[in-house]
Amino acid sequence: MSANSYSFDRILDRYPKIMETLDRIVTGEAYFGIFQQLSDNYSPTLTVGRVQGPLVEQILADGVGNPARIVVDSNTRRSGTISVKVGARQPALWLSAHADICSYLTRPWDGTGYPLTPFCSHRATSGARAAMALAAPRGAGPLERLAEGRMISIENGTVRFECARDDLPLHTRVVHHLAAAWDRDSGHVTGFLDNEAGSAALLLAAQVLSHFDASALLLLNDEEEGPVDKGNQGFSRAANRLLHRTPLDQHPNYAIVIDGHGQEQLLKQNAATTFGKGASFAGLSSSARGAVTPPQLLAFVRELAGWLRPQGIDLVEHAGYVGRSDDISMMQFTPNVSIIGYPSAFSHFEQPPVAYMSDLVNLTKTLVLLSLIAQDDDWQQTYL
Repeated sequence: MSANSYSFDRILDRYPKIMETLDRIVTGEAYFGIFQQLSDNYSPTLTVGRVQGPLVEQILADGVGNPARIVVDSNTRRSGTISVKVGARQPALWLSAHADICSYLTRPWDGTGYPLTPFCSHRATSGARAAMALAAPRGAGPLERLAEGRMISIENGTVRFECARDDLPLHTRVVHHLAAAWDRDSGHVTGFLDNEAGSAALLLAAQVLSHFDASALLLLNDEEEGPVDKGNQGFSRAANRLLHRTPLDQHPNYAIVIDGHGQEQLLKQNAATTFGKGASFAGLSSSARGAVTPPQLLAFVRELAGWLRPQGIDLVEHAGYVGRSDDISMMQFTPNVSIIGYPSAFSHFEQPPVAYMSDLVNLTKTLVLLSLIAQDDDWQQTYL
């Protein structure tokens, strides 16, 4: 078997109910129901397990998956990552998104507000945006909202938080304040796309996969956000921690990393974007500072995109820049990393973030089918 020769019909033969199951479970309504809960449950970096862990358990308990084939761990190997294990076998396939959102830490009150230290890549242009100060976790569950105010980005690159309180504790977390929304007419989705959009796709995909003979480990990582200007060691810390604590014989043989694929430059140039054209894939991240997909795997994903199209599922190649994500950790433990995500813009709140629901549905379906293909021993021998 060589590239461009994989028989996709064997997947339909092996899983004859898969397309019907995808159409029944993976809908815009089902997707948004999950995304909205994750996005509105603010989980700044270093809080994911406590804040989102109970919600993930509830989403899956209330969902349409097979509970006998799903196991959730809200602090996998004490890494901070939430894992959802599907199937009975030790999974060689890992799918990775992150559930921490951009956040900032307050410095001392200066008389009119709080200068902020970014705990992310701060990209917002000059101006004021709605923001929320959050309390420290008190056990598991949503964080208390201490004060609503404005996050003000200044031309010199600094950022501050102004609110009615002058007594916030030092290093209080501040996040953008935006409710998740889906405009059915335009298809636009907004909220904390980065990367609750990827996390929602994984939780919905897990429910589909649980009905089939498949094993996979789906990760909602913490600490993906961080000071990226310091290099790869400055972020993706929870995924790195998890991989280092995983026994060598349980490391992934194949990892799929899901995050947004930015359209901002195309929008600024009034050029055609990939919005509304489907899920997207790329061959490398951050100009090869992150993962580079092996050529045979990249060729396969192109072949997969061609096969999916007649099935009513769209997957397109993203030719522009894709930022690093948890691929920087995965690539240290397997060379076999695919970068598959969704077109998005303004994920760090330069403007209100935006993605398209049709692309997110296509992403979820793509991840399910690729996960089932990756169970095939012949496929593994050829492409991994």
